[in-house]
Amino acid sequence: MHSRVLIIFVDALGPLQLEAAGGFGGLPYRGQLRGILGYSCGALPTLLTGAPPARHGRMCLFAQAAEGGGVLAPLALLGLLPRVVHERGRLRRLAAWMLARQARLTGYVELYRVPPEVFRWLDLPEREDLFAADRIGGCETFLSAARRAGLRVFAAPWQLPEEQRWAHTEAVLREQRPDLVFAYATELDGALHRAGNDSAEARLAMRRITTRIERACEAMRAGGGEVSTIVVGDHGMADIGRAVDPRGLLRQLRGVRAFVDSTMMRFWGDDRTLARARALVERAELPGQWLDTGALDARQAPTHGAPYGRALFLLEEGSLFAPSFVGGAMRGMHGYDVDSPSALAAIASDTPIPEGCRSLTDVAPWVRSLLGVTA
Repeated sequence: MHSRVLIIFVDALGPLQLEAAGGFGGLPYRGQLRGILGYSCGALPTLLTGAPPARHGRMCLFAQAAEGGGVLAPLALLGLLPRVVHERGRLRRLAAWMLARQARLTGYVELYRVPPEVFRWLDLPEREDLFAADRIGGCETFLSAARRAGLRVFAAPWQLPEEQRWAHTEAVLREQRPDLVFAYATELDGALHRAGNDSAEARLAMRRITTRIERACEAMRAGGGEVSTIVVGDHGMADIGRAVDPRGLLRQLRGVRAFVDSTMMRFWGDDRTLARARALVERAELPGQWLDTGALDARQAPTHGAPYGRALFLLEEGSLFAPSFVGGAMRGMHGYDVDSPSALAAIASDTPIPEGCRSLTDVAPWVRSLLGVTA
């Protein structure tokens, strides 16, 4: 007899955050998982498929487009507007909505503060809703495997606001008795970015999440049968102690294709171009390390075709590029090296966690075994 499974994904739930939450009293089995190099857009596919980024091909929200331009190229027209206009959040959200509708994108679309001229050579790897897709980069998700096996699967619609999403999730659990549920909690990540780990905002967010987890567990168990509950994160969060302004360096790098994420500066070009970029970065004495293709391969990052850069400079934990192409100053951030404490994800369950479940890649096989479905 196989178990019904309730998975509650909590964005930015690392070991430190799990400890601060009290570990969720009804879930006595706890552990930590090795994360990935990159952000949630790489960690979630790893969690869903059990494959590393080198296989499913996701790491950052933005990637270099193939020859001929990507889906974002038309947004370069935003550069015709004054900067004070095209950087407005309302205009960017409207442009993102129009782009998603025109290009029939069902995945996450956000334009942040990317300079309009950069859109000419950028693309969005995430075109589909991750939780509805059969495969991500050719790798099947455990949600898809369960559907293929004829099980009743519910994945919470991430597009809904937090409170509405949880109300909808609880109603589905009580009314439809699904075999596999993937619930989605996002507010902790936002609270930690804005206010940091030791903040009233983060504590309030965690208390709300704890209550919602308890209600979801109660609703799932009301359907009868054996139920296994898994609460899992994608990474933790580090408090920011140093902001690094990249604008002076970018002016020196004119002519080098570069993208500035919150914690990394990514580069494309031939060997000579990358050598010049590395020399300028090292001269700037930034806190962090240069990662070439070999170092990226060692971290199982996607390097075939260099979608996310042939090399990158990765800040040390606790540092932040501000302003960057994806935001400004924040109190908390993730996206550091794979051995950083904030790169670890937390996991908690009411079922003993398998001894071999030590990485984000190990969760999907465990879920499939609980459900009795094959990869």
